Amino acid sequence: MKVWMVLISLLAAACVWRWGPHRRAGAGWARRSKQIVQSMLAGIVVYFCFMSVAAVYLMLTHQA
Repeated sequence: MKVWMVLISLLAAACVWRWGPHRRAGAGWARRSKQIVQSMLAGIVVYFCFMSVAAVYLMLTHQA
């Protein structure tokens, strides 16, 4: 289950990288580094959202 969370997080980061706001002309280092940071943050947010959902699921289905 954790492998799928990581893969979907990487997919989210790749989607932000691919379909994020681009400017073809003048794409310097500052613009590219900002896009890299946004992509990494998107992947991290998706990963922690999945981990939170999994934790809530385990808390609700755990029988004492």
